Amino acid sequence: MRVADRTVGPDRPTQTIKFHAIERTTLAEILSLPGPLFIGAGDPWRQLHYVDGYVRHPTLGCRTVVLEEHYIDRDHMEDHSVFYSKNLRQYPNSCQRLHFFSLNERNLKAQIKRLQSLAVQSSSTKAEFGAACAKFSQSYYLGFSVIKPLPGCPVGRTVIRCLSPESGKGHRRLFPCAFDYTVHVFGLPLTVFGLAFQQQDLGVSACATTALWTSLQNARQLEQSGFATPAQITIRASQFTLPFGRPMPSPGLSLDQMCQAIQSLGYSPSLYRTEATEDAFSVSLALLHSAISSGISPVLVMSLQGMNTRHAVAVAGMAMAPGEGLTRSKVGHVSADMIALYIHDDRNGPYMKAEIGQQNTRLQLHLQMQGEKTQVWTLTHVLIPMHGKIRLSFRGLYQAGLEIFPVIQAFLESSLRLDPSTTSWSSRILRAHSYLEGLLRHGRITLANRLYNSVALPRYVGVLHVEAPSLKPFDILIDTTSTERNVNYLGLIQLEKDETNTNSLCERIAQDLACLTLV
Repeated sequence: MRVADRTVGPDRPTQTIKFHAIERTTLAEILSLPGPLFIGAGDPWRQLHYVDGYVRHPTLGCRTVVLEEHYIDRDHMEDHSVFYSKNLRQYPNSCQRLHFFSLNERNLKAQIKRLQSLAVQSSSTKAEFGAACAKFSQSYYLGFSVIKPLPGCPVGRTVIRCLSPESGKGHRRLFPCAFDYTVHVFGLPLTVFGLAFQQQDLGVSACATTALWTSLQNARQLEQSGFATPAQITIRASQFTLPFGRPMPSPGLSLDQMCQAIQSLGYSPSLYRTEATEDAFSVSLALLHSAISSGISPVLVMSLQGMNTRHAVAVAGMAMAPGEGLTRSKVGHVSADMIALYIHDDRNGPYMKAEIGQQNTRLQLHLQMQGEKTQVWTLTHVLIPMHGKIRLSFRGLYQAGLEIFPVIQAFLESSLRLDPSTTSWSSRILRAHSYLEGLLRHGRITLANRLYNSVALPRYVGVLHVEAPSLKPFDILIDTTSTERNVNYLGLIQLEKDETNTNSLCERIAQDLACLTLV
């Protein structure tokens, strides 16, 4: 049967792929975006300009941008369904998508052709094809940015590769909250390691919604739950209370609404208020470091110094300066070495560096956009989405460490006659199987087997990690289904054998905590 030729009509979308050399143009020129009426391009396109500058960073070195002119994005489709489809003006439900590569156009096309050829070769296996795409991604693929058909807020779901760990300025960048996103371009599965960002639109979402959206992207990785769109977050947050009036256009979310959204999406909101207590600064540092190193992106609620302005951002990573910060901490928690956070600020862009400062007992963040005056924000709340089975909060885990650490200090001073100020400890919450896998990856197979065969582990374990020059490192495992008043210690794990100092200390601590010692 012969199928009649038909002309593609206006209701049948077509796809066009274009290559652009970024050194000869800008993202705004590539996209040919119409400017919003009566608003200068510097404000609504601030995020687009930020992304443009970020991918040109010397450690990324973007050279070619590939433009997909027709792309269906789940987040925008949901926003369009509940809000933009009901406007008098007709907004498209499709987007554009940009892909960033560190190859020039000629070499990029050659590599794409090579990978496509590998996929059809009878001698190659699916695993070999996947490995080749993964290697290409690691070497040349920098990420993607969805461009929404909204002139005043075009930057949609954007995942760009994190900057390299070495900053060249004496500190290290760490991004435990990031993970691998997989996209398909030219039929090739490409991956990028990052954390999703997007711009608020003040229709479906404001800063609180986009911060929660970013944070829940990461939480979804831990439990393999579905992604929550900005529209879903706003709807769930406002279903019971409307302190600012109607939910859409969105004027923002209150703290109660943010907690409600997290709860309704299957997580437990852990909220810490940074009250002006004597230890507020050190506790805030410890909570942030613990959450980030656990791979959980905390949402920060801040107030602008000298103004009645509040803002919410999501944390993507942190900057650590080993050895420089312990003098700020009386107890040696490694968070004292944290000098900056990398945040997703929907007003500006992803991975913005926010330097940590202190005023009295409060933690402050210093933000600066290029060519602008530094803004000083005071941290007021930390909101962390956690699994419902985790009952011991990060603050409770930190307090447990504070009770144990004096025992270590006393042992070093009285028994070994050493200065305890060189001792450091950290706190994290991990999936139990992830902790066991970590032991295996570091070659501690026997220790992993002993732990697996002797201790019943919960879904998540709290980990207090202790290091000192005169001791071998060890971990104290805590049951996260217990509470701060009734902490259940699971075991003390000696990561390296030591017949003298470490053994003596670990036996004493294990006896006090009523738990096993494993070597």
